[in-house]
Amino acid sequence: MKRFILAGLFFFLSAGLVQGAEMIPVGRSIEEITRFESHITINQDTSLSIEETINYFTPVDKHGIYRYIPEKYRREGLVYSNPISEISVTDTEGNPMPFSTTREKGNLTLKIGDPNKTFAGRRIYSISYKVGYAILRQKDFDELYWDITGEGWQFPVLSSTVTIRSPFAAGGETICFVGPVGSVSSDCTISRKDKLIKVETREEINYGDNFTVAVKLNQQNSLIFPTATEKLIDLIKNNLFLALTVVPGLLMFFVWYKKGRDFRFVSPNVFNLDTDQPKGLRPLFEPINTPMVYEPLKDLTPGEAGAMLDEKVDNQDVVAEIIDLARKKYLGIERVEKKGFLKFGHDYLLTKFKDGPGDLPPQQKYLMEHIFNSKTSVKLNELKGTFYIHMTKVKEIINDRLREQKLFTSNPNNTRGIWFIATVLMCCAVFATTINTMAFLETIWTFAIFLVSAVTAIIFAWNMPQKTAVGTNLALQVRGLRETIRLGKWREEIKEKHLFIEEILPFAIALGVIGKLTKDMSALDIRPPKYLEGGRGMNNLAWSGFVSDFSHSAASGLSYNPSSSSSGGSGFSGGSSGGGGGGGGGGSW
Repeated sequence: MKRFILAGLFFFLSAGLVQGAEMIPVGRSIEEITRFESHITINQDTSLSIEETINYFTPVDKHGIYRYIPEKYRREGLVYSNPISEISVTDTEGNPMPFSTTREKGNLTLKIGDPNKTFAGRRIYSISYKVGYAILRQKDFDELYWDITGEGWQFPVLSSTVTIRSPFAAGGETICFVGPVGSVSSDCTISRKDKLIKVETREEINYGDNFTVAVKLNQQNSLIFPTATEKLIDLIKNNLFLALTVVPGLLMFFVWYKKGRDFRFVSPNVFNLDTDQPKGLRPLFEPINTPMVYEPLKDLTPGEAGAMLDEKVDNQDVVAEIIDLARKKYLGIERVEKKGFLKFGHDYLLTKFKDGPGDLPPQQKYLMEHIFNSKTSVKLNELKGTFYIHMTKVKEIINDRLREQKLFTSNPNNTRGIWFIATVLMCCAVFATTINTMAFLETIWTFAIFLVSAVTAIIFAWNMPQKTAVGTNLALQVRGLRETIRLGKWREEIKEKHLFIEEILPFAIALGVIGKLTKDMSALDIRPPKYLEGGRGMNNLAWSGFVSDFSHSAASGLSYNPSSSSSGGSGFSGGSSGGGGGGGGGGSW
């Protein structure tokens, strides 16, 4: 009895060893494909029906394999596609195997295997699918030019075979290429039998290698190629992203053309401000003639003129309003030296000369109220860190004034901000939609097209504030005054130069030409205006520096916001590395 039991145990162990020997390739203990077989049938509509048999071995537990197949290709700077359909995965007995599909970076990826099961050893996968538009039409012949294994396998493919069947076109000369991508090596054997072409290589295919075949097909065949119209539609569909890259620029041009172009009077007279005169939108290519303006503008304050020049209110425009208050003798500006231990440099003393709004526009009235409050004098440095709120309010008042005077169809600051944000968001959305395709093409010109389109869109968004006809003429007058100062034309054309300087100085600050004005004044030996206490007793060179220094000091000091110059914190005092807040990162699966 014991003899029978021992014999049965010996038989069982022997069978297990034999079965194990079948599962593990002799002398191999790494993950690999022992054999890759492909069967290709060329269909009449130039598609391919492909069946792949993959003999896979793994020494460790795995769920299954990935098989990715290119569906899109780069050629001549454009995207072409070979759509894949009719996918199935079975075992050697034809039983379906679980798989899922994803499409990314021009590839169809098959994730084959059961996420709840693993295995070690040998497994055979049979994959079948159909590829459209696969045959190339050359000048003298049609061609099947096909990569069999692909160069992206993460483990070696020990041997590869492809069998090609072409019932609708006789196959002729056949060549193959084996090795790294770009290699012209042809280490393979080619045979024919019963109209079948078989190409086999025993060259090991590693990552970056490929096994490729090319077969000439007789053009006297019954293949039906896509029509020119079908090809064009397919080309447009695959490269639709190119149209998206130009959308921001084209769309914002259209919006600006309808909603952002300035109105202008039909009459060419830029000094015409009669709202009853005929008017219309400015034609696209109408030339802009800048007039020479030899007088300070009566219809705009200096800050408003600066805002009309660049369609936004900045710090210098507010400083120009303060200088204009000095011109109107509401306040005086005097440079004073700092006194005390370890106090160096200078400051500016602002002194109130009179109360009451008088004929002051609202932004100047607001400045008088909030610069002095209940004081009669204040130093510029005393306003630093607290006056920035009022600077913002003054800018809002000037913007509102431009709208109330009907110089713009809407608040220019709000209009620009809304359209700028909308344009940036649109550009981001287009970039996110097209980035994968642009990266897939690996050409700089697609990024260049998008960049040009985005910049164009932002330029049009920035120019969305729309002037009325009166606003357009006043803006031209502002430009003309700026040109008169910049070119020094007032030196020859204006006799009462001192009166001109009295009134023009605040405008020169707002229009950014104060340096040119003071240089010309120095050359003509014109004394500084009397309303600037700090200018008395100075030579022209020193006075020029006084004006520039006060303008810079006032613009930076009055707009200084202390809360914007520090970050949040602790990290037990100094802190660092990332600087705090939630951290981003990840990896592995």
